[in-house]
Amino acid sequence: MTGQHLVLCEGPDVEGTLRGAYARYLAGRYRQFLTLGSALPTALSGAHGQVVDLLDGALATDERQLLSCFASPAIGTPLRCLPLRDELPEFRARIDDAVAAMMPHLLFEMGLRGLLAGSFVWEHGAPRLASLVVGGEVIPPEGASGLVFSTTCVAAIADETEIATLPLDDDGMRAACEQGNGFRFERRYHPVGNVTHFATLDHNPIAAFETHPNKSGNPVDLGDRPEDEWIDMLDRAFGLIESFMPGTFAEMQMMLREVIPVGYDEKRHLSASYREAVGTMYLTLHPNLMTMAEAVLHEFQHNKFNVASDSVEYLENAFHPLYKSPIRPDPRPLWGILLAVHAFLPVAELYRRMRDGGHPFAALAGFEERMSDLDLKNHEGMEMLRAHARFTPPGLALFADLEALEQRHLAERVARGLSNVPTEVHVA
Repeated sequence: MTGQHLVLCEGPDVEGTLRGAYARYLAGRYRQFLTLGSALPTALSGAHGQVVDLLDGALATDERQLLSCFASPAIGTPLRCLPLRDELPEFRARIDDAVAAMMPHLLFEMGLRGLLAGSFVWEHGAPRLASLVVGGEVIPPEGASGLVFSTTCVAAIADETEIATLPLDDDGMRAACEQGNGFRFERRYHPVGNVTHFATLDHNPIAAFETHPNKSGNPVDLGDRPEDEWIDMLDRAFGLIESFMPGTFAEMQMMLREVIPVGYDEKRHLSASYREAVGTMYLTLHPNLMTMAEAVLHEFQHNKFNVASDSVEYLENAFHPLYKSPIRPDPRPLWGILLAVHAFLPVAELYRRMRDGGHPFAALAGFEERMSDLDLKNHEGMEMLRAHARFTPPGLALFADLEALEQRHLAERVARGLSNVPTEVHVA
């Protein structure tokens, strides 16, 4: 990992940079799962050992499909949150619950991919099973005390007696759920933008954790707007990314799993990402399409960086001390400022490509002003990093790409007779 090609996806084979980082991330989650035993309650440690045995066979059968199971938000996110149990004691119970539900979700994903050799009896309850593959949650019948997973079906049991069966092929699953006397299905994921899913449930146990001074966590919230309105706006926002940032859009198709709604606001937009929830972005709904497109691109850039930094350090002084941020009202570590410019430089590039491509939005009042504001804030953040950041070798390579994009934007401004001096540059 050199840090190059993690800003914009342009040119032949550049997409492979993120693909390689993402593959390492998924392999890391697989290895983390293998060593979970001592971190689990005693009641689950035996089941964990049995699942590990299944994983060995599945890895030999189809490594790519097995690792894709760990991209599920119900699996990968709880795994990443587990090390935070002691650091965030107020979230310990939620983390433990998410981790306990992780194994049946993993068995479900393996069954859907035909990776289970034989059957596996899960005796620790009958939880709802959510999967992007099926588009929602499968709900076991009342009275079920456990589940039996195989490559063809999931069976619900009560006192070792089978009480309902759910075939794992599309037609069989639909027919079983429509019978009304066994498993039920609730649609919780809706495809959007030919790239990801709009999700109305969340498996992130620390979604209520918040550092932004203007927010109080990220609970699932439609903001009293219909799902169709959300889906339509997201379709249009992703459509802009596809048209003007096709390389980044291809990266999104590879890695972005879900968009979670966290309210509606006509005046401001408050989006979020978590390092622990790779493939997930949290968005408020805003009536301005450009605001939504900005947020989509911004949060995906955070997801890219979260994947890359899972196994690579980019800053030696990432988290201390704190500095004034050009983006947020609260003091930020240099890691936050690096995240900001890594996200907003591509947003400024989107504006330029839309303008140069003759998009009608470029003629609207405020378009040029917003692009200029982005340029100056990006320059301010880059000046802060130039003054204070101690980059590792991968960090230097990443920063070189950021500087190349920044200098291209600044040179264009000079050619147009615009000033590159921010209102306030914090380099002290």
